[in-house]
Formats: sequence, C-alpha cells, structure tokens
Amino acid sequence: MSKIYERENQLIIRFPPEIAEKIRESFANNQQLPMTIEPKIGKGLEFEVSINSLKYQDKGVLVDLPTITESYKSKDFINLYKSNDISQMIWVGKTSNTRQCGDKVVCDSGLTPPTYDIRKDFHRKQPQIDINEIQRVEKELHIIQSEFMKQQEEEDNGSDDGKKGKKRYNKF
Repeated sequence: MSKIYERENQLIIRFPPEIAEKIRESFANNQQLPMTIEPKIGKGLEFEVSINSLKYQDKGVLVDLPTITESYKSKDFINLYKSNDISQMIWVGKTSNTRQCGDKVVCDSGLTPPTYDIRKDFHRKQPQIDINEIQRVEKELHIIQSEFMKQQEEEDNGSDDGKKGKKRYNKF
C-alpha cells in the first residue's frame, strides 16, 4: 500500500508576470524557493500563497480549466509516458478571463495562446446551412462533370493516330 507522500501530485499555478519572472530566475540559478500554499478556512476555493525569499504574499483562487491538459514524463529523455491529466489550476493575483459559475470559478481561456477564449469558440452557434441549396449545387457539379467526361471520350475516340496501347494524359 502506497503512502500519500509517495504518490505523484502535479499542480499548475499561474503567477503575475513580474513574480513569474523572478521565480524563473531562481529556478535557472538552482536556488531554493520556499513556497507555502494553504487553503483559507471556510472558503474552499481560495488559498494563501506566499514565497518567503521574495517576500510575496497574495491570494490564489482554484479555477477550472476549459480543457484537460495532459502532462508527460520521461525517464530516459527519449520515451514519454503520460503521467497526469490536469483540469484545474491555482490563479494567484488578479484573475482575468474567469467567471463565477455556481460555486465554481471557471476560466474561459486555456493555458496556451491557441486556446484563448476557447469556451466562447466552442459554444458559438453554427451557421444554418440550407440543404436544398447544397443539393442544387451537387446537381450542377454532376452535370458539369458528366459534360467534361463526354468531351474527354470524344477527344480520345476522334484523335486515333495509330498508336495503340499508349495512353494520353491531358493536364487540366
């Protein structure tokens, strides 16, 4: 039986850009970054986030992501295996592109630029297509195609220059 500290836990935390840059610098310099994340009692979706070395403290909100993010790991830097599905993140600081949906906070944008406002794009109304118009255009295309095939047969039959067995291909 495995213990809780032996399991793998993954978490996404989004910080404000100026704090995120300082965190990146400390990771690049292999510095220890003592960070604490504690839930606020009585408020299930809010957290107190503090970074001791930067003297930074702010509140974080647990938000639901619009898409599921898969995370992968590698032991030999060649083969990857899926290690987790992530569908929530802690947003520290001012939250934008989020809205309250019942007792949850929902994020309208994903983690990457292509998923900006993905929830709005996914739920947009599809244009109404007239089936009669599609059938009319298909009939016209069929007529054009049959006329083209007749013209090709007439050209093939009419220009027999005695060379049998050799096919001619015309460029369109």
